[in-house]
Amino acid sequence: MSRFVRLSIWLGILGALLALGLYLGDRVKADPGYVLFAYGGYTIEMSLWAFVICFLAITVALWVLFGLGGALGRLPLNLLRAWGRMRHRKADSRLVEGALWLRRDEPARALSVLKKDASSESLPALHWLLASEAARRLEQLDESERYLESAERLMASIPKAIEHDSMPTEFKPLLKSLKKQWREDWALGLETVGDDDPLSRLASLNSLAKAQAESVALEVVQARLALASGLEAEARHHIDRANQLDPSNPLVLLLRVESETGRTAALEDLRHRLLQDLA
Repeated sequence: MSRFVRLSIWLGILGALLALGLYLGDRVKADPGYVLFAYGGYTIEMSLWAFVICFLAITVALWVLFGLGGALGRLPLNLLRAWGRMRHRKADSRLVEGALWLRRDEPARALSVLKKDASSESLPALHWLLASEAARRLEQLDESERYLESAERLMASIPKAIEHDSMPTEFKPLLKSLKKQWREDWALGLETVGDDDPLSRLASLNSLAKAQAESVALEVVQARLALASGLEAEARHHIDRANQLDPSNPLVLLLRVESETGRTAALEDLRHRLLQDLA
């Protein structure tokens, strides 16, 4: 809105008030009216306009008086609420500080902050969840569990744990599952699950190998199955292919050693530990 428009509006308002004042002044001068209050032996006489002015003045005075009284009456409650808000802000800042230390991988400092009572915070459940995570990172498992239980007690509803699919324990169901949805970690199980012999397993993997040509795990499995079946040339092909895909993969390095020295108990034990680490 431009300055000229605002000025015009204010001039219009002032003009209207001036006109109203002139009109009321003329009415008061022409006919002031008459108001009489009588009670018992007492009477009060005044003009109508004096009565209107007194009525407005008394109304404003009562409004100010009762408004001030209400404010004074609410003063203790307002002070209590202000104190509560101050405590909440201080407690929430402690929660943020703990989360920040946890994000900076300083669980000890985070836990030292989050050990304090969370009753004044806006999100006490989150406080104890962060404390539980900090204790877990410090391997204080009992403390972590205790904090987690405190958080769960404060939560209206606890989300159910996500159930992860378990790998099929037979070869054909596993093969079918991998064709439907590929999982690199499950592919390593194609060598061991079920009772199928290595040669039949290797033959069944041809169609899967075409669809997953970039899978290191599948190349490793095919190489080991070929070695177990005595197919040296095919085993060498899969070993070379796995080496091209990921030469630094521990399973690929182990496969190369195995192809040169043969399978031994020590190599199988090392492979088993590698698979556990990858799981």
